[in-house]
Amino acid sequence: MKIDSHPVRFILPVLLCLLFTACNRDKPIPPIERLEEYTTTKQYPGKVGDESLDDWKKHLKDIEVVQIKSTMDGKVEPALFYESESTRKKPLLVVLHSWSSGYLQVPSIPFALWAEKYDWAFIQPNYRGVFEQPEAMASDMAIQDIVDAVDYAMQHANIDSSRVYLVGSSGGAMTALVTASRHPELWAGVVAWVPVFDIPEWYDFNLYYPHRKYNSQIVAALGGEPLEGTPAEAEGKKRSPSTQIHQAKEVPILLAHGINDLLVPPSHSIRAFNILADPSDTISKEQMDYIVKEQAIPESMQGEASEPYFGKGDPEVVFSRESDNVKLVLYIGVHDMAYNSTLLWLNDQQKKQPQPATAQK
Repeated sequence: MKIDSHPVRFILPVLLCLLFTACNRDKPIPPIERLEEYTTTKQYPGKVGDESLDDWKKHLKDIEVVQIKSTMDGKVEPALFYESESTRKKPLLVVLHSWSSGYLQVPSIPFALWAEKYDWAFIQPNYRGVFEQPEAMASDMAIQDIVDAVDYAMQHANIDSSRVYLVGSSGGAMTALVTASRHPELWAGVVAWVPVFDIPEWYDFNLYYPHRKYNSQIVAALGGEPLEGTPAEAEGKKRSPSTQIHQAKEVPILLAHGINDLLVPPSHSIRAFNILADPSDTISKEQMDYIVKEQAIPESMQGEASEPYFGKGDPEVVFSRESDNVKLVLYIGVHDMAYNSTLLWLNDQQKKQPQPATAQK
């Protein structure tokens, strides 16, 4: 029997298969719209701090746990990672777990589902886990873990470097603002919900709430009580947005805070806004104190509640102001984070590409 060994007979089917696979992977991206079944982390089933890989796998079978070696101290930290393997360049969404959870925090699932639907990559690093040890709580090592997670995603997916986004709430928002301050060149947009602005000052605030666990965690992470003039206070300031957020003035940042938040008062976001905003747009101490005490917007600030990124299912906005690269949104609600307003705002953010220098005549 004669066997036709012409290479075209073997190569052509392989090429057609590869072409079909690539086309199938690069299926059209649907028009951007709200995730109708998800509203805020408070409304997500279960507790905000719940962690479960099984829950993640139920919603997104292609999510995987990856191991990332720190370029600072060599420790291997886990992260949740998703990417579609499409050939197109895609945005990267980096989500930071909150103060009392680790990288398996379940209420982040809707962010990953958005990534699946619109062909973004997604990574949720552990960055040293719960904020209760020196290596956690926005330490130098924790910040480097986040940068290393971005580098990992860049190496394992076709990432559009002009669309790398960072999201966090509470302790995650605090860390997001510190990371934006230390590495402003990375981010096309950062969203911080109900962030802690200054760790030592928040420690003082929590002295009025001795039943809370946060102060014992702060002491464990900082190596002592962050009292005035102590090394622990200096370390707490070093890990706080208050001492460095001015370095993120070129980064588009959305700050959102509930006026009824008794865990982290809205003054934390307002003070961050005041540093990033044009001086003519800042909010006075009298106005800020009124908001915190009365849980309402003073008359002098009313009439600024229009906010296109908040809609049905989102918290009711009572104040919104944009200045330079920062936007502040105050809403009726507590310590929370909304999915759709976060994602819709980020979707509109893209780093400006540097213009080539014009030749001298």
